[in-house]
Amino acid sequence: MDKTRPSRILITGVTGFVGSYLVEHCRTHYSQAEIFGLYHCKAPQPTSTRVISLKADITQAEDVRQALAESCPDVIFHLAAQVSVAASWSDPVQTLQVNALGAVRLLEAARLEQPTARIVLVGSGEEYGAVHPDENPIRETCPLRPINPYGVAKAAQDLYGYQYLAAYGLPIMRVRAFNHFGPRQSDAFVLPGFARQIALIEAGKAEPVVLVGNLQAKRDFLPVRDVVAAYLAVAERGQPGQVDNVRSGKARSIGEILDLLLPFTNMPIRLREDLARMRPVDIPILEADISRIQAQTGWKPTISFESALKETLDYWRAVIATA
Repeated sequence: MDKTRPSRILITGVTGFVGSYLVEHCRTHYSQAEIFGLYHCKAPQPTSTRVISLKADITQAEDVRQALAESCPDVIFHLAAQVSVAASWSDPVQTLQVNALGAVRLLEAARLEQPTARIVLVGSGEEYGAVHPDENPIRETCPLRPINPYGVAKAAQDLYGYQYLAAYGLPIMRVRAFNHFGPRQSDAFVLPGFARQIALIEAGKAEPVVLVGNLQAKRDFLPVRDVVAAYLAVAERGQPGQVDNVRSGKARSIGEILDLLLPFTNMPIRLREDLARMRPVDIPILEADISRIQAQTGWKPTISFESALKETLDYWRAVIATA
């Protein structure tokens, strides 16, 4: 198999925010490849006719093995996950089942059905957790000290990925993606949450107040199209067994990002702190070192941060206008 030109691609979590962009990116770069999309059995079936849909529960061994047997992929992108840090606090058991057990089900199915498939396991910057200030920018060798259930579950997935490579030789690449954003992302996340509030205010459907959480926290955000480009670069040129950070390499405070977003509207808007948007524990700054993935794959961010913010706001304007 020419790893740079896969003929059969499996994307788990295909109906999610990142999954939809990954399908588009794969279609552009591998126009002749068959794309199989695994989606949860309780979710709506993918509408794209360009994806061969496979219905499965990622936590059920037989479901996942059958999906691997049917798709016979050259490359697997594992996106299926419970993706919300906030939701992980309210349901840590479900988060562990989907994010850790789901990964084990996939890896075991790959071992049995398709052991040569290159697997990109999508982890999270939340795995690093309690990063000391002098450890920023965070290198992949930084100790994992996750402080929320989501980060713990993703760290478990990460370790299982290494174990399956070490024990069975599966060609597994692990990425730790930091915050990403763009159109179509749920407003449960901070940047689309701000964009939706602004769009509601512009439409006269809300008072001119944006509810905010911790504006001092600094995070490393990246537009989603850059994120999926990084996943393809790792699938093509990544080294099995290695971990790669995926992020812009520049941390911005939530307040700074809001300051970039608000000038896109002419509405006078006030800010109001909302205790419900505060996390039980938060890290002051998470900023990634991305020198490894750049040196190894040649990938680098190319999308303007400000233009991606504007696109996100315009998306929510359209959603509110048609609601």
